[in-house]
Amino acid sequence: MEHNFLEENENFEEEEDEGTARVSVRTPLGTRLALKSVLERHQDWAQRFQAHYKARLKSLKPAQRDHLLVEQHRELHALRRQGELLDTRDALVAFGLRQEVQARGWDHPWPDVDLLRIPLGRLPGSTGTGSYPEALPLRLPGVLVDQVSAGCWSTSKESIHQLWQWRDDHAPGVLRPDATRPEEKAAAAEYRRLAAGVVTTGEIYRAGIRRGLQAALHLPTPPAVTAVAVVRDS
Repeated sequence: MEHNFLEENENFEEEEDEGTARVSVRTPLGTRLALKSVLERHQDWAQRFQAHYKARLKSLKPAQRDHLLVEQHRELHALRRQGELLDTRDALVAFGLRQEVQARGWDHPWPDVDLLRIPLGRLPGSTGTGSYPEALPLRLPGVLVDQVSAGCWSTSKESIHQLWQWRDDHAPGVLRPDATRPEEKAAAAEYRRLAAGVVTTGEIYRAGIRRGLQAALHLPTPPAVTAVAVVRDS
């Protein structure tokens, strides 16, 4: 088995024009179903929210409609970012991931980390993807994805360098389950100690998903549809 620092099998592709990044996260079985169940209540409220705006559009002039549509977009964006409306998978995970990043003290610029030079090579010893059979595609804020990558690398780089040295010093067979020689057991124990110091991006994304699910489950009834101020003729 091999251990990829950035993720067991996570891939992400920056979309600089939109400020987002596509991320594929390996998750435990049942994650998709749990997300679907939790999102349904919020999606129902979002539909009622949008219907409220749509009804108002009918009596407005074109310029007023544009103004109202912009207002609707801004209000929905604010509610999703604040965690008051988690009606999409991306909004739910982004909210939970921000909480995870903040809890770890990673929610700041990383001027001393060159993201382009973080090694994407694979390291020995991952638990593999067997424990995480579901691939969850996400589209997340690029800044948030960068904070996760920089935080993982800064936290893990010393252990990663030591694992590279361990790999140079030992044959892969040392980690086989049936290894019984004392020196093999000692080498495997050393490997496990070093691997425990590596924080993968997948670990952080999965923690963000758990936080997002918990937030959505315990969120009180979504806010009532607010009365929209009358838009005056321009």
